Amino acid sequence: MQPALARPAAVRARRIKTATKNERLVRERREALIEAAIRVFIDKGFHNATVRDIGRAAGMTQGTIYNYVRSKDDILYMVCDRIVTEYQAQARKALDVSHGPLDRVRSAVRAISEVMYRHRREILLIYQDSHLLEPRSLRVILARVEEFIGMFEQLVSQAARELDIDLPFPHLSANIITFLPVMIVLRGWSLRERLSERQVVEQIGEFLVRGLGLTAAHGHARSRRTREAPATGRGDGSASRSRGV
Repeated sequence: MQPALARPAAVRARRIKTATKNERLVRERREALIEAAIRVFIDKGFHNATVRDIGRAAGMTQGTIYNYVRSKDDILYMVCDRIVTEYQAQARKALDVSHGPLDRVRSAVRAISEVMYRHRREILLIYQDSHLLEPRSLRVILARVEEFIGMFEQLVSQAARELDIDLPFPHLSANIITFLPVMIVLRGWSLRERLSERQVVEQIGEFLVRGLGLTAAHGHARSRRTREAPATGRGDGSASRSRGV
């Protein structure tokens, strides 16, 4: 049975105050604000965008917005928090249905690459504007990202142990694994001319597992198991004939 990754203590999300008691309504309105803010921030930039602009794009008055958030920083924080949450959820979902160390790493990388394609706008916005967050918001987001990297550090360390390979710098390996798929967002203009989305996703995964030495180690382990497996289906007579007796 495949051992599960230990779940690190979750980073506490920053609490955003609301004047509304209805939790369902708060979720719906904040989701609408996130979608509107992404469009406005990309169009105008974070500094030039106003809460009024975001409200207009979301179909809310400025007064209504302040029932659900307190500032533009709150909205940018929610955008960043949502995408990090999506990273983690999709990677864990992939791990839950994967078997064996090679398949687990490959599936998790595929999952985050697919998130990159689905949320290109939000991720580009994060890379452009997350440094503009207020210090307390930025600390929480960076801690969430570090938590995500830690999940992959556990994943590759576990794979290395199971496949008996040397992985001297698992934290560095985890950073490379989680950052390389970002090229889908930052270099998409180059990739889309030559490769399909599926090709990019599969090749990133294959490149990483080969680079970590997991593919070769998996092949060696499988060959060793085959050699060590006892011969079956032969009686004493066939064994004697094979020795020329």
